[in-house]
Amino acid sequence: MNKIRCLVVDDHVLLRQGVSRLLQGEQDFEVVAEAGDASEALAKVRELRPDIVLMDFQLQGQMNGIEAAMVIQSRTGAAIIFVTAFPAMYLAGSETMHPPGICVTKPFST
Repeated sequence: MNKIRCLVVDDHVLLRQGVSRLLQGEQDFEVVAEAGDASEALAKVRELRPDIVLMDFQLQGQMNGIEAAMVIQSRTGAAIIFVTAFPAMYLAGSETMHPPGICVTKPFST
């Protein structure tokens, strides 16, 4: 069985590493890379073609997570799962995602 290939994007390194560790403990998932900002995420997507991207809304740099997610979807069709402390931002723009993204609110527990 093929594992679901995941890219984890968050500008907070401890959160990014924590999410990666959670996914690596699951049989069905493989974390192919982590990224700390949108430009790094776009480079990883081009190189690794993940199936899903776990994306924070608030990223440092010129592009936020929502903008990066739309570019990623248009280039690869990867599913987007937003992991955010700001779910209202997701609700305001979710209709622009194709297919709509999913939002998980931080903090969360397993």
